[in-house]
Amino acid sequence: MLGAALVVSLALNLFFGGVIAGHRLGQRGQLDLQLNPARLQLGIERVARALPDADAALLRSQFDTGRADLAQRFQSLQEARRAVGQALRSEPFDAAVLTAAYEAMQARSQEMQAAIHGVVKAVLPQLSPAGRAAVADRRWLK
Repeated sequence: MLGAALVVSLALNLFFGGVIAGHRLGQRGQLDLQLNPARLQLGIERVARALPDADAALLRSQFDTGRADLAQRFQSLQEARRAVGQALRSEPFDAAVLTAAYEAMQARSQEMQAAIHGVVKAVLPQLSPAGRAAVADRRWLK
C-alpha cells in the first residue's frame, strides 16, 4: 500500500505539473507539457531506479500491461478538461452545462487514479522485502 501511494503521488504530481505547465506554455504557442503516458513512464522509472532489479522489472511489466488502458484514460480526461473550458467560454453561459462537464471531468480523473492505484496495489504485495523497504524509505517516515 505504501508503494501505491508513492507511485500515485508521483503520477499525480507529474499530472498536475504537466497541466499547469501545459496551460502556461501551451497557450503561448510554445511547449505543451500535458500529462500523457510518456510522463507517467518517467515517473515509473524514477520509482524503478530505487528498486532491486527484479522488483523494477515487475513494476515496469505491470505498467506496460496497462499502458493502452492508461493512455485511453488520459485521453478521456483531456477531452473532459476541454469540455469544461468550452462550457466556461460559452455564451450564453449555462451553469448546468458547466456542472455536467465538470462532473464528467472529475469522474474521468477518478477513473484514471483508480487505474493507477490498481496497478500499484497489484505490484506492492509482489515486491521483495528489499523492494518494499525501498519504497517505504523513499515515501514514508520510519
